[in-house]
Amino acid sequence: MTGSTFFSVAKIPDGGSGGTTQAETRLYNERLVLSLIRRHGQLSKSDLTRLTGLAAQTLTTLVNRATDSQLLVRREPLRGRLGQPSVPYALNPEGAHAFGLKIDHRSADLVLVNFTGDVVALERTTFALPSPREIVGFARGAIARICRRHRAIAADRIAGLGIASPFYHGEAGGDGDSRLDEWKQVDVRAELDGLFDWPVYLFNDGTVSAGAELMFGAGLGRADFLYAYVGHMIGGGLVLDRHLFPGRNKLAGAIGAMPVPGRKNGAATLGERASLRALARRAGSKGDLVWSPEGDWSTLGRDLAQWIEELAEGLVHVTRSVVALIDVDGIVVDGAVPPAVRKEIARQLRRGLATRFLDRPEPFTVVEGSFGHLAPAIGGASIPLLVKYSNDKEILFKDDREAVRQA
Repeated sequence: MTGSTFFSVAKIPDGGSGGTTQAETRLYNERLVLSLIRRHGQLSKSDLTRLTGLAAQTLTTLVNRATDSQLLVRREPLRGRLGQPSVPYALNPEGAHAFGLKIDHRSADLVLVNFTGDVVALERTTFALPSPREIVGFARGAIARICRRHRAIAADRIAGLGIASPFYHGEAGGDGDSRLDEWKQVDVRAELDGLFDWPVYLFNDGTVSAGAELMFGAGLGRADFLYAYVGHMIGGGLVLDRHLFPGRNKLAGAIGAMPVPGRKNGAATLGERASLRALARRAGSKGDLVWSPEGDWSTLGRDLAQWIEELAEGLVHVTRSVVALIDVDGIVVDGAVPPAVRKEIARQLRRGLATRFLDRPEPFTVVEGSFGHLAPAIGGASIPLLVKYSNDKEILFKDDREAVRQA
């Protein structure tokens, strides 16, 4: 299939707006309950009544419906308090599943995650340079194999497939490679969408990685944060008011394209100065080690130390600019790097920002991400779950009309 919708999200509607129907309101309230329980871990009906402001009878109906649908599970009563024991409810890990596909310049990961973000299955493949047809073939085969191994998961429990792509495959190889032209001709999302009954979504890999943190990781419970992912290039995402904010062109938070000052040769973008590609060039003959995030990078020595220092300095500059414009209270830093490297990046970034935001009413936090090199794949899987089960009004009322009609 040809076309340009490789660069767009699945099934974008016409963008019209209007009033809210009773079915839409009920669906929103159901998802509000699920979102609050995800954020807090477990909540009782009285907790939910207090947090939502909905009537107790309405909350009882919503919780019972979600429990009957196996999206929630009833925990043991909490005793030792005044009055009747409080019965908490939590998300049922087996209540829903989703697939996530990560594409990068030399590999692809396919994961199946459950409702609470645990990786149920993982398959990986590598390429000299991936073509879209190879990606489609890998995804189709991997999903078929995983479904055979996990027959107990009903098809109607799979929310969909989310694709995480860097969008810039022209940077993955040299000039004149005919395989690069295929990315302009083959619509990967549409090809995969035609193979399955569930919906298929495509987002920038930095955006979906932020979604993984929002749904399952260090961003769970945080109202706003900037997300930075250090990979072949540097990607990013934004979470505002507890919702993933992809932006009109689905590229919000693309911090790798932001200019940063340099010690030599003037300003350049953060991605040019401090991506893994930049580290590989710096490391010379040892550069191949950079593409093994589970390996021992200590042999990179001074090259690694200088790269971390430049990356942290660049992230300080970018973070200050973003905070001045958007007023977020934290940054989550992750990447396809060993945990020790990620920890050092966060430490130096924290030190560089220590005196920058002393006048803020709320402290600014720097935290490590949760998923490392699997963040884009898990993030891809987070998108169908976010679309189908979150209380994001924009997503709910624009991308799930069929669910509303059936409610």
